Amino acid sequence: MGIQRIDRSAWANVCTAISANLSGKRAQIEFVSAADGLLTEALKQPVLGIIYDPANDALRILLEGIDHFVFQPKEVYLDFSLGGDISLAILDRANAWQIVLLQDPLMLPRAAELA
Repeated sequence: MGIQRIDRSAWANVCTAISANLSGKRAQIEFVSAADGLLTEALKQPVLGIIYDPANDALRILLEGIDHFVFQPKEVYLDFSLGGDISLAILDRANAWQIVLLQDPLMLPRAAELA
């Protein structure tokens, strides 16, 4: 499908649509900036929802045990991969990228199937 830039007027609706299909997805959040390089906040945490609040100009990613906020985001991009993974790239007010990778958990075969 390719990477798509999402207009600010559609951020709330896109977050609602993504949140409606998060059952079983896990998230990884990475920061990429010139000053700090690549940092990872969350590794494969169950994701509960994504919300954009236009009144406070804040994007909120709700993970199990973690609420991650991006205040005053400048741009949002969305990418769907063929395997069902979703990437959300957010350019924050400090010009750093915050990348949210939403993936299905790895499904391994049961031990009986391996024998």
